[in-house]
Amino acid sequence: MARSDIRLAILAGGSGTRFWPAGRRSRPKQVLALDGDDPRPLVELTVDRVAPLSTAAPWIVAPADLSKELARHLPHLGKDAYVLEPRPRNTAAAMILTAHVAAQTAPGSTVVALPADHHVRPAGRYRQVLAAMAARAKKSDAIVTLGLKPDHPATGYGYLEIGERLEKRAVGDVYEVKRFVEKPDARRAKRLVSGGRHLWNGGTFAFRPEHLLREAAEHLPEVATPIRAAFEQWGKRGFKAALKKAYDVVPSISVDYGIMERTRHVETLASDVEWDDLGSWDAVARHRKPDADGNRMRGDVTVVDAKDCVVDAGDGHVALLGVEDLIVVRTKDTVLVARRGCGEDVREIVKRLEAEGPEDLLR
Repeated sequence: MARSDIRLAILAGGSGTRFWPAGRRSRPKQVLALDGDDPRPLVELTVDRVAPLSTAAPWIVAPADLSKELARHLPHLGKDAYVLEPRPRNTAAAMILTAHVAAQTAPGSTVVALPADHHVRPAGRYRQVLAAMAARAKKSDAIVTLGLKPDHPATGYGYLEIGERLEKRAVGDVYEVKRFVEKPDARRAKRLVSGGRHLWNGGTFAFRPEHLLREAAEHLPEVATPIRAAFEQWGKRGFKAALKKAYDVVPSISVDYGIMERTRHVETLASDVEWDDLGSWDAVARHRKPDADGNRMRGDVTVVDAKDCVVDAGDGHVALLGVEDLIVVRTKDTVLVARRGCGEDVREIVKRLEAEGPEDLLR
């Protein structure tokens, strides 16, 4: 498939509340350096990883109030690279918006939409997988998802139940998707993996814009209809106001729940690339190089008799003495100390601060 036929859409609208206090409203997780020991922010890593797939610069799909912060980390991308939402409305609205932009500006293209916050290696193999997904989507009457062959019973990912094999490809076979499975508990995850008919849901999609918009109109009209109405003003002075009006009424719904779980026109390419959803400090720890005592540290850290801790020292200094299994994150105005394994629950602190303050710890 020609590189000129592929358009890349990097979904960069997440808030990252599980990465507080490093992540804030004005500094979401996609601009943090969270992938292993690489000093680059996640969104820059993602752009560098996938940009060779297309002759066109990737689109960065994000709420408008994040555009300046994202542009600060992506100075080589021009303003036309940004597909900006008036406000956050989850992935269904972001994908529908992207499909409309592609239909208007790149007719005949195939879109590959992927999150800005995933760990994937090796990059070359990953690009081959995405190219194969795009090629399949171009000729298939379906949306093609990325499925990852599970190597352990993970409870932090969603799963895809696969059906008939539809096509053999060098980088992975293509299967029909029978259903999406929500994040399971440990017992069910073990059953899913041992059964051999489930893949991890990689949250990445290849589609022709008209196909995505057709499925959205059928299965999610409460999001699709207002956005479609706004695009009647495309190219006119009133488009920005019309899109804002649409986003005032569309609900916040994920594309998995709103479209993928409801359509019969979805396929998956089963890949064996190394992949992880970097959704918490615990996930980050999996990809950082440990010291002799299992500590995974970034920044200026002094350790005495400490084991298996995850530390981000920020611009200051952190010292650990006689402790084990802690997450410690320091910023200029606060410190998080949590037990490892509780990374998913950091957002509960954010909820408490939203209810009780102080507000400046969230901005």
